[in-house]
Amino acid sequence: MAGRLYALLVGIDAYPAPIPRLSGCVNDVTSIAEVLRERVTPDALDLVVLTDADATRSAVTARLAEHLGRADSADVALFYYSGHGSQQATPQALWTIEPDHRNETLVCFDSRSPGSWDLADKELAGLLDDVSSSGCHTLVVLDCCHAGDGTRDADEVVRLAPADPRPRPASSFVGVTVGDPGHVASTQRSTARWTPVGRHVLLAACRSSEKAKEVTVMGRQRGAMSAALEAALTGTDGRPSYRDVLRIVTADVASRVRDQHPQVETADATELDRPFLGGAIPATPRPLTLSHLPDGWSIDSGAVHGVPEPLGDDTTELAVYPLTGETSGSPLATAAVTKVLPDRSLVMLTPELDDAYVYRAVVTSIPLKPLLVGVVGDAVGTAALRAAADAADETLVELADPDATTDADLLVEATADGFIITRPGVTRPLVPVVAGVGREERTIHALERVARWLRLCALTNPATHLPGDAVRVEVDAGTGRVGAGGTITIAYAGTDPPRFTVRLANTTSTPLWAALLDLTETYGIFTDAFPAGSVALGPGESTSVDLVGQLSDALWQAGTVSLRDQLMVVTSTLEFDPRSLEQEELDVSAVPGPNSPALRSADVPIALRSNLERALGGTRTRRLGPSAAAAAVADWRTDSVFVVTSRPRG
Repeated sequence: MAGRLYALLVGIDAYPAPIPRLSGCVNDVTSIAEVLRERVTPDALDLVVLTDADATRSAVTARLAEHLGRADSADVALFYYSGHGSQQATPQALWTIEPDHRNETLVCFDSRSPGSWDLADKELAGLLDDVSSSGCHTLVVLDCCHAGDGTRDADEVVRLAPADPRPRPASSFVGVTVGDPGHVASTQRSTARWTPVGRHVLLAACRSSEKAKEVTVMGRQRGAMSAALEAALTGTDGRPSYRDVLRIVTADVASRVRDQHPQVETADATELDRPFLGGAIPATPRPLTLSHLPDGWSIDSGAVHGVPEPLGDDTTELAVYPLTGETSGSPLATAAVTKVLPDRSLVMLTPELDDAYVYRAVVTSIPLKPLLVGVVGDAVGTAALRAAADAADETLVELADPDATTDADLLVEATADGFIITRPGVTRPLVPVVAGVGREERTIHALERVARWLRLCALTNPATHLPGDAVRVEVDAGTGRVGAGGTITIAYAGTDPPRFTVRLANTTSTPLWAALLDLTETYGIFTDAFPAGSVALGPGESTSVDLVGQLSDALWQAGTVSLRDQLMVVTSTLEFDPRSLEQEELDVSAVPGPNSPALRSADVPIALRSNLERALGGTRTRRLGPSAAAAAVADWRTDSVFVVTSRPRG
């Protein structure tokens, strides 16, 4: 959407007597306001919230006309009302446009005070017709009763105020001209008389014969429909159609209360296939959800979303939280993926939860395949290499069966001079030939280092809720900037190495932490861009790092004229330390001593403080032990920019 979202949210709990007080209406509009602030950029949102004593009839009608009236053809206007609905006798002068002589009304804070009135359906229709005359898309959300006999059930809270018994003069109706039924003809086009014309869409909490109810959601009183709408918006990518919203909201409301069926109505049926709010909410990655289906518990991501298959006992692990709650603190349960289907994955839940609800799931651990290595060549050498592999970290390196080398990630050829490591189909050795004393152990050590490097290169979070530009990365070498996913080429000027700058900027409204990892083509991993490994970035904050492209004299003299580095940005909602990932560039010439610790897996951090640190540690080894119950749960993602350093000859 190119324009702005003008929103007027009205929530009233503290009605003066004799109108019954409510408890969840202010919660409704403050929660929806928070959703809008989180999902719509500040420069595209113009929000007004009126609650309790501020939501007088004059204030509501004035803001409808003045605030929403600012929306033009490129904009979206939202009127959201949470409070009492009621009825009122129609003045005889308006009977021609009200066949049953009863108005449906919204009850403002002072509606029953002397000289004040409810806001009638005809008045609202007229005000909104004026708003939408500019061509803007208009949505009306009413979480209230708008028909009925004024009764209240004894065992539940409903949003229906007693009818106003006072006779009301026709002259008190805002925007309604006596004898001019055309201006409010929209009220005669549907049995639900709130339905407006033109580009209006109405989302009503219930049918005209039903009552809108309040429920308790996570310890707070809420309108059943408003709570369901909030869950629908936070549980999707932000751009569901009106049909999608109705389906999701109806199912949620039906799971909480009886005899309440939300309705979406419009004079133009094509509006129902538009994105909710006309596209005013930008698309963002949806959270991962957990629900109970006929075949058991499952998450709504599968093979097409990047969820990996279980590797023996090693599988994707998740922490489970309330759908609209925070993901900090102890989870309600944990889940482990047992089977990956194309569009979802079956999980085993511990402990069991109420299967009537949908939950949010956060990935805490991802299985990473060991590097499959095919071994060919000299029989004595292959036997010696397999013996050395017995002491290796089997979660990092697995030697393929002799007849299964075609599926291998790497090949090792045993020769009389040593071991040659190559990629399948590529004859150039991955590293220099591994020769001399301890060649078998040094070959396995090299394979483990390559495995760590490859696993880190490919590390992603298939269930992140962070947008792609949460921390925007730009690489600038003075000839133009390159962002995430791009490649920039820099070149030596004679013997002087090229310089470049990496800029990181937090584009979100929440604090984030970021680390910059340099994965070199020679299998080095460097994490020293920031002294603490990661840097804190507040909302809108940025930082930059000046770096130098390097191609060593030894490699250049040996014929290498370019190298590619992968600069990986790891973004997290919690502080983390990636420095345990560090490894020097691969050197297979050193002769190890007996029981050299350099031949074993890299040290693992003593305390893994979060699921991200566990995922990073998993690239080093899967020997991490069980997840700590007290570990924090971060949302995280990885993005990369590629830098090619060229050092021409001559």
